[in-house]
Amino acid sequence: MKLEDTTIYPFIKSYPELCKLYKFSRNKYITRVVWNDEDVWYLVSGSVKVEATAQNGKKLLVDIVCEDNYVGHLSNFYGQNFYCDCVAMISSTLIRIPAEMFRGLLNTQEFSRHFYMKTSARLYDMYKKELMRGLFTQRQQFAFYVIDKTKDGICRIHSIYYICEYLKISRRNLYNLLARFEEDGIMERLETGDIQVLDMEALFEIAKPVADFCHNKI
Repeated sequence: MKLEDTTIYPFIKSYPELCKLYKFSRNKYITRVVWNDEDVWYLVSGSVKVEATAQNGKKLLVDIVCEDNYVGHLSNFYGQNFYCDCVAMISSTLIRIPAEMFRGLLNTQEFSRHFYMKTSARLYDMYKKELMRGLFTQRQQFAFYVIDKTKDGICRIHSIYYICEYLKISRRNLYNLLARFEEDGIMERLETGDIQVLDMEALFEIAKPVADFCHNKI
């Protein structure tokens, strides 16, 4: 997506300093809790993950931000602090809005409506994902994930760690799920590490409750 195609562009086009593009390579931090940075970023293209870190160092995936959305310590504007870091999942392009200027923009009705509509929609998306993890089995969730990521019968696996993080399951449980699906003749792990779906109809049957829930078809 180009900056001119984003929904924030009409509000910032008169401010050249806000139209500067910042590029982040994969796994680069955009914001960190320890930086104590209140500036707000806006994702023009790419993908960003929001993660919290437990006292034992374990990472907890909080959200995945797609293009044309706000990035940063946004929970602060709701009177909370999630203490999260924002990391580029792939090569990503963003614009930066200094905190003081952002607060000034929020004083306008049109811009504040844009900000709160964008962030509220993401909050409900986060809630729904958490409900999904509590309402359905790991087998159903993994089946839905594979279907969602499959193209021409192949589900590309770029990172087992990411799948475990996304589904909030252990690596051991994930491999057990894969083994069971292979025993059932529904899918197989290729030498490349990717997954080939052998029986899409059976996979759809397993994933159907999750798909209906996510697509509001229940």
